[in-house]
Amino acid sequence: MFRVKVLRRYEVSSRFKLVTYLTSFIVGVFLFILFEVLLGANPYEVVDRLFVRPLTSYDDLRVSIRYAVPIGIIASGLLIVYRAGIYSIGAEGQMAVGAVFAAWAAYTLSLGSPTSVVVALLVGVLGGIIWGLLPATLKALLNVNEVLTTLMMNFIAYSLVDYLIYGPWRSPKSYGFPLTEPIPTVFTIPTYDGVPVINFLVFTLVVFLTYVVTKMSKLGFQIRAYGLNPSTAYASGMSFFKVVLLSFVISGALAGLAGALQLLSIHHRLGPKSWSVTEGLGYTAIVAAWISRLEPLAMIPASLLMGALVNGGLAIKAVLGQSEGVVNLMNGMILLSIVAAEFFINYRLVIRFR
Repeated sequence: MFRVKVLRRYEVSSRFKLVTYLTSFIVGVFLFILFEVLLGANPYEVVDRLFVRPLTSYDDLRVSIRYAVPIGIIASGLLIVYRAGIYSIGAEGQMAVGAVFAAWAAYTLSLGSPTSVVVALLVGVLGGIIWGLLPATLKALLNVNEVLTTLMMNFIAYSLVDYLIYGPWRSPKSYGFPLTEPIPTVFTIPTYDGVPVINFLVFTLVVFLTYVVTKMSKLGFQIRAYGLNPSTAYASGMSFFKVVLLSFVISGALAGLAGALQLLSIHHRLGPKSWSVTEGLGYTAIVAAWISRLEPLAMIPASLLMGALVNGGLAIKAVLGQSEGVVNLMNGMILLSIVAAEFFINYRLVIRFR
């Protein structure tokens, strides 16, 4: 007979946290590789496609960076709401609506370059903010669970895109496919040898600004205070409504920005799920945010790693002929491992035999 007790850790070193996170990440990846082996895949090929080629081959590295940029921009916003103890999973929908708003700007406004690109990006940011305001208001005023509301808003965003591409925005030149017209050239953001350099510069600026907000501003202190102890923060006079609303606004703005950048630089049109501007990166950004341990400066390597894994997962899907859900499966395994790491950082198990 034995008994298991869960005891809280009160002092945890930075080294222990780092080792625990790294171990959990490795365990998550190992479980995914093991799953692939059980499906009959060669483990060496899986490792090569997941880690080696996406980070060493120039052609694959370009694709990894393309995925890393929107992941990092969105995750930079998510780390702010997560620091506040608010668990939004609505970045995918906010990203989609940001792309829709940017597409509307491209189709309806007649502007000269480079003003056109800037305006389209700002309109995309506005779309992300608007899509985050409903769950933010429900959370701030009625304390409605943000996980449910943000998830539902994602599906509404998908439906909005479907309505547009099957309805009023459907291109007559798409040969029956549900695609919109390509955006005008004046609204496109150039890439250099397939690398979205301008997008990456925007990403680094976002990381810097996120660092300033979280580490050097009054709002960042209030966000952290609410995340650690809401009751104490409220008793000290901090506004719960302000913290929730501004956290969602920042997160939605960055998700909308990522969607607009994807549309203007990579996709140039809206399409169904297989052509989607979001590509599921709004969900992948959740994993990147937790891998970075909600630290802004760690966002660059974390997002590059997740971009490489997304690239590698899609390569595995193509080479091994697997289903579209293989990347989501990998993200889920890694996220579960990181959640387990959070548990072991804050608690320890004591097994007593008797």
